[in-house]
Amino acid sequence: MGFKSSQTWYEAMAPARDAAPPPRGVVAADACIIGGGLAGITTARELQRRGRIVVLLEAKTLAWSASGRNGGFVGNGFAAGIEEIIERVGLKNAQALYRLSAHGTEYVRREVTRLDASIRMSDGIIVAQRVNDPAGARRRQEMMLRDFGEGLDVLSAEQTRALLVTERYFQSLRNPKSFLIHPLRYARALADDAEHGGVNIFENTPALSVSRKGSSFVVRTAHAEVHAQHVVHCVSALDRRIHAPTGRAVLPVATYVAVTEPLTQDAIRTRSGIGDMRRAGDYYRLVTDNRLLWGGRITTRISEPLRLAQMMKHDMLAVFPQLGNPRIDYAWGGLMAYALHKMPLIGRARDGQWFATAFGGHGLNTTAMAGILLARAIADKDDEYRRFAAFAPRWAGGPFGRIGVQASYWHMQLRDRLDERADRQSRDGEDDERE
Repeated sequence: MGFKSSQTWYEAMAPARDAAPPPRGVVAADACIIGGGLAGITTARELQRRGRIVVLLEAKTLAWSASGRNGGFVGNGFAAGIEEIIERVGLKNAQALYRLSAHGTEYVRREVTRLDASIRMSDGIIVAQRVNDPAGARRRQEMMLRDFGEGLDVLSAEQTRALLVTERYFQSLRNPKSFLIHPLRYARALADDAEHGGVNIFENTPALSVSRKGSSFVVRTAHAEVHAQHVVHCVSALDRRIHAPTGRAVLPVATYVAVTEPLTQDAIRTRSGIGDMRRAGDYYRLVTDNRLLWGGRITTRISEPLRLAQMMKHDMLAVFPQLGNPRIDYAWGGLMAYALHKMPLIGRARDGQWFATAFGGHGLNTTAMAGILLARAIADKDDEYRRFAAFAPRWAGGPFGRIGVQASYWHMQLRDRLDERADRQSRDGEDDERE
């Protein structure tokens, strides 16, 4: 069964975009990009800026999946935790990767300002702790500044609860340099800019096959052939057949988002984005008309749950019961591609085809980073993309991999609950001793 999802608030708030008719006959290009999410659009735009003739093929509409359905949080880092990256590649290489991720963040900041400043909706991301651990928050702040040059503000439990009126949270870390955007409008604006620059973008045009012809490749669609020296695969988890090396290395992972009716409330007193430090946590923010956008519930399930709106409302009220009974006007799922190591797959296969996928739940900055890296590799012979060789594609286990990933998320949720229970018991014991 293919992935089906409801209309998003982003779609309702973004103007429609006219799509070019599918190509016919033979089309010649320097590079053919397969996939019209943010990785594909950015790669195409950056190649065009470097003087290359580019064709982009999208099976449906631009940014219709994860690129246009996410929470809109833009900040440094990857889906994998920084400790996991250090353990795998060492501190020095982890620092280099983090700098690349920061370059992606700044690219989005710059392009949003240049294209349409209203795409940027608010500033700052706060990550709250659901256990009382002020020393842990301070250690995290010190490590990120010392090792990665990332300046975070520590907010006490009192400061955190002044912004987020709930007993669920204690200390938090605020990144004032992060920001929030309307991701679908950003993707469409970037695509329009690419088209104005000369990129040929074809929506509703699935790539059916890729074959070698001499020193170039032939990408076949229903009614056309694109002949190009370079092919770049930027598809996500829904088309894993077109490029076997990455297709077998990614797993589809869904997360869900709901948007309420306009609210009059005093529970959330900041326009910053909010997340929590649980291994499988919530993320949310206030958007236009004082609606609350709420995301979470990671799963490997492909189709949307029947009672999605009610599920998301339950999660909201578990943190902010004072919201009452808000109406849910929009609820949708977004399907992401994850590799087992939770890092992007960026590189070149043995047959010469390029790839950029598996951005997981941290794609707005890393898709930009990937597009820049591959454009530089193709046009300028730059090899910095090789920093991701340590995270090369490897088989993710097929259906057994999905079962394993789902089991790991359930395990993480159980550990989160146990940690919070142990913290409550510890605090209750301290209260009893004082009495």
